[in-house]
Amino acid sequence: MKSSQLLKGLFVFFTVASPATFVLPSVFGGAPTGSGPHDPLTVTGAWQTIAPNTSLWFYFDYAADRTKSKAAVALDANGAPNLQLAIYTPDQAKMWLRDATDPAAEPTAFGTALRDTAYGTVAHDLYWTGAFNTSGRYFAVVTNNNSTPIALLLTITGDTVQTAPPPTPTPTPTLFVPFTVTPVPTGTIQGKFVFQDAIGGMIYTVNGDGANLTAVSHGIDPAWSPDGKQIVFARWDNPSPGVYLANADGSDERIVFASPRVRSPRFSPDGTQIVFSQQKRETPQAVWKLGVVDLATGGLTEPQCSRLCFVPMWSPDGRTIVYTDPTVGIMATDKTSGAPWIVFGPHGYYFDTAKNAAMPILHLPPLTSSALSADGSRVAFMLWAQDHWDINLVNASGGDEIGVTRPDPILYVFYGVKVNNVAPVWSPDGKQILFLSDRNGKWEFFTISPAGSNLHQVLKSVTDAVSLRYDFQNERVIDWIK
Repeated sequence: MKSSQLLKGLFVFFTVASPATFVLPSVFGGAPTGSGPHDPLTVTGAWQTIAPNTSLWFYFDYAADRTKSKAAVALDANGAPNLQLAIYTPDQAKMWLRDATDPAAEPTAFGTALRDTAYGTVAHDLYWTGAFNTSGRYFAVVTNNNSTPIALLLTITGDTVQTAPPPTPTPTPTLFVPFTVTPVPTGTIQGKFVFQDAIGGMIYTVNGDGANLTAVSHGIDPAWSPDGKQIVFARWDNPSPGVYLANADGSDERIVFASPRVRSPRFSPDGTQIVFSQQKRETPQAVWKLGVVDLATGGLTEPQCSRLCFVPMWSPDGRTIVYTDPTVGIMATDKTSGAPWIVFGPHGYYFDTAKNAAMPILHLPPLTSSALSADGSRVAFMLWAQDHWDINLVNASGGDEIGVTRPDPILYVFYGVKVNNVAPVWSPDGKQILFLSDRNGKWEFFTISPAGSNLHQVLKSVTDAVSLRYDFQNERVIDWIK
């Protein structure tokens, strides 16, 4: 049975106005559910969850031209099995609405695993690219053939592809709202910072008051040495990808470990070793493992960890490494021996109608970009909160999570404004968390106390001068030192 038959329902009530336009009766008004081409979801570029044995329809508008510019559809699901990606043309979508069993309603193509032939790794779990002769509204349909929910990220790109309606100015509300929104105050902070403007982009250093903004190099996930005299970062550029060191001013740049895919390097507390995450190639599925390089000898140690070991962090003891596996939660491992253990694994359930029982969610929306406090007692992390990202924290010894950032109730309830708070990093004294937020329409830096109070915008002169990009790829945007 093909996946589209899972969604057949009350579609006989729908009519099609044109090959590219679907008309939705007002009785079905409200937020789209992705149940068919009459009600497709917008591609947001954020991780989301698809229920068991379910399909979700996503739309993208394609403009054909003489060059037949290609569209590219990529599905990432952390290696989850039994997923399907199908591409439907406008005509096929019309036929699907009339009769999903009609052969004319079959999709035009299916996605397949995209492999990096140079390294033998899987770049995307499912991938399709192609061009069309006619303009119109096309559809990417994701089907989960598992008995558990799956976390996924769908991206659709192309020179003539549009995945959301053009923005329109928001009219000034005419209804009286008996509330005011408190503006976030600006301020300065103590210390020095190294940050990137994008993955693989420019790396800058700057003081907490915004002074001495300096471009020092380019790369991924920069971090300070314990004494603040050096920076470490990753680079994927050919011909020499790997882990790099440089002086704080960018001088004496050198590679210390060569590897084609490396992320999130961090100095050990004594400055003698660097831990990082590296993509391995011995299996057909994407696998990220930990590596530790000794700066004196160049020797490599590979601590035991799970399949997806991202954003590693050293505990103060110099042996324990805390990292994040988005399919499990926050985990830890010993540098030299022993199996990894779970520090924090979110609890979640879904209702299985076949078993008439609540079942644990095995594939959760990603918990990402975790950061360990300097004393090793607490971990801040990003968690998907239904329609936006927020920052929570948990004790490193385990326990219940605590919300740090939260939606502004006025903006969220009355105006539907969804704010993302991402990429947390702790202050050296553990009294503040620095993070990125798009609350002002672009990515900017803010600080907040671990208790969720004393919110301030910081480094405003920096983000006024440098445009930041955040791709929700576990990137460590900034690091903070005294």
